[in-house]
Amino acid sequence: MDYLEAKINQLVVEYSGKQKNFVRTFSTKPSKQLLNSYGKILGLIEIKNTDEKIPELIDLIIEEIKNNYYRPTSNRFREPGTFSISDLFEDALKKTNLTVASFLETKQITVDLNKINIVIALIHNQELHFTAVGDISAILLYNLTSGNYRIINILEASQYPITTAEPFKFFSQVVTGRIRPRDVLLLASSNVLDYFSLDRVKNLLTATVPQDGLKELKDLLERLNGHESFGCVTIDLDRVTVPAKKTVSIEQFNYREAASQDSIKELVRTEQETEKLLTPSLFPEIKKYAGSFKTAFSNYLEKAKSSTNTFYQKNKVVLKPGSLSTPKINIPRPNFGFKFKHQPNKTALAKKVVEPVAKVAAPALQVTKSLYRIVIHQSIWQKISNPFRLLGGQLLKKFKTLPASSKILLVIAVLFAILFSQSVIWLSIKNNREQKIEVFNQLIFDAESKKNEAQASLIYRDEAQARDLLLNAKTMLTNGTPITKTQQEKSTQLVAQIEEELQKLRHFIEIKDPIQIVNFQNLDSQANIAPVANISKNIIYTQNTNNKALYKANLDTRVMSAIVSPTADAGNFVMTTALSENELIFFNDSLTAFQLNPNNDSLSSLTININNGSNIVDVTSFNSRIYLLDEATNQIYRYTKTGNSFGGVQNWLRQEVDLSGAASLTIDGAIYVIKKTGEILKFENGQAVEFKIKTIDPPLQSPTKIRTSEATKYLYVLDPATKRLVVLDKEGNLINQYYSEQFNDLKDFVVLEKTKQIYVLNGTSIIGFGADHLN
Repeated sequence: MDYLEAKINQLVVEYSGKQKNFVRTFSTKPSKQLLNSYGKILGLIEIKNTDEKIPELIDLIIEEIKNNYYRPTSNRFREPGTFSISDLFEDALKKTNLTVASFLETKQITVDLNKINIVIALIHNQELHFTAVGDISAILLYNLTSGNYRIINILEASQYPITTAEPFKFFSQVVTGRIRPRDVLLLASSNVLDYFSLDRVKNLLTATVPQDGLKELKDLLERLNGHESFGCVTIDLDRVTVPAKKTVSIEQFNYREAASQDSIKELVRTEQETEKLLTPSLFPEIKKYAGSFKTAFSNYLEKAKSSTNTFYQKNKVVLKPGSLSTPKINIPRPNFGFKFKHQPNKTALAKKVVEPVAKVAAPALQVTKSLYRIVIHQSIWQKISNPFRLLGGQLLKKFKTLPASSKILLVIAVLFAILFSQSVIWLSIKNNREQKIEVFNQLIFDAESKKNEAQASLIYRDEAQARDLLLNAKTMLTNGTPITKTQQEKSTQLVAQIEEELQKLRHFIEIKDPIQIVNFQNLDSQANIAPVANISKNIIYTQNTNNKALYKANLDTRVMSAIVSPTADAGNFVMTTALSENELIFFNDSLTAFQLNPNNDSLSSLTININNGSNIVDVTSFNSRIYLLDEATNQIYRYTKTGNSFGGVQNWLRQEVDLSGAASLTIDGAIYVIKKTGEILKFENGQAVEFKIKTIDPPLQSPTKIRTSEATKYLYVLDPATKRLVVLDKEGNLINQYYSEQFNDLKDFVVLEKTKQIYVLNGTSIIGFGADHLN
């Protein structure tokens, strides 16, 4: 069995001249029982003062912390399991505060509270609780992969306020988290980082083991010849393997030696216990019946022998040794149900068991030979039943011809066989059930460990890893099968807790009552709105494919109107982009381009050359150029506008890329392409670059639009299938998910980051809501 043990390494480099600051590190060494129940206390204390009584103050703080934590006077902390580790730690700190205040007043020590820097920590299993005062460094070297560590300043990550010691309140706040195997926690006086960068310290502590790294750091600090003392403490978890207890080998048990040391009675008891150890259900059962049979058989032999001797004595018959020609004498058969022969030996007894079995088995061969004839000439039912009836009849007939003693022996043998089979089957079922229970118990343990590890990741704001861990734990539990009611209850409870944590990480913002800005059916009750929306000067433009007219809606006044261009055969618009605020480009389903001038609502056609066989799925623009996404040729084409046409087409991609299933693209200098599977590809200068979306829960099902610009730090993804608009940052991290039951026909959207508003085209309506992620 393995368990995790905290390894604590300490470093103090003292200035050899007159003390400018006092530095002390400590770590408790509780007994194994206290360690398992309460954990280990450690700390780093630095006080910048020249008073000779400062070491006495430091000793007092250390002793009070240890005594108040390991020997609490409160009744609620006396029994393990009746207390919370964090509550016990806080209670010890409160009592230490009072003692320190009393000491300062009694000893008349003048201390500048701004120059007291202390960190006291409690490590229990993987749980970490600590309190910090003043300028102290608490750095977590968070292991990502082998040899790869992230540097996390815990006090900054947890938004722990930098506090100054107060006369009656040295320790006021406690930070709680978890440390994982392979992570390294560094507590250091702040002056250490004045001489060495965090990256340098990280490399020292992770190049080999923290203990060796700390020794190397100590050598470097001693060479500084500084005028102040330094202190460091590292914590890492070491996996300790406890060897399994040795089991006694039953095969090597020396019964003679046991008999020579103990009584015969003790030897018999030892043998019985050994049999119980070997097979807890089968062998004792067999031995019980075998013992009963042996006793009955012995009694019979004694009675038979007694009866025979009596007869010989009455008739004065003398049998001489070796006299086999003695005349036959009719001996009355004792009425015990057995055929008895005088002086039975082991061979004769074995024959009594073997011969009946052989006689009974003989007909089986004869029955087998006749099966072929039976199967051919009789009906199916007869073919099936006759062999068994024939075999049963033959066996019964043979059984009736057996002597009474053989019948009994055969019945006992059958009983033994049934008991043996029953015991084997029962053991198999029991072992199988116990194995399944153990497997699910391990599954619950693993899932709970992942949940705890996810909570630790959240402390350091690693939501992506926390989300992955929670989803993994939930999948494990939902795919597993609980065996007992307790397991069912534990699994249900754990799934509920995981779901609660996941709900927080989903960043769902439900729009329960979205505001309808306009409904274009008020212009045309039969309106069928195209899947496009563009904006200029706070006016959204789209199209009614029912009459080919452009519709516009003023977001400020909520006034709607239609634009009809008699000179342009617009067709049905399927894509749109904006070259500028005064140039909106629309493409119809025939890939004919049109330009709309919002100043006069004029619509004119544009010339653009598109290769035959292309499958253009989306368009975007950047620096007065448009970019077309061609799924068929796995290419992105760039066009430059000249007059009323787009010419100078270029293949923007410089490498072969699979764009099958591409749905939309957007650009901010780099181009992002989203596929219908939810995968996002990123390209810079025509080359693919690494871009990985952190886990989105629930996953994107069938996204249709992706939008961004160089002025924003977000990517916006429309996923109509799940009724949501997903917001990511440009590192692939999930920011928010805007969801509403009323988003039942999402087509397009517009984001106005200046006014912090989002507008979605849903069916024939434009719906608006606040962009909470911008607040």
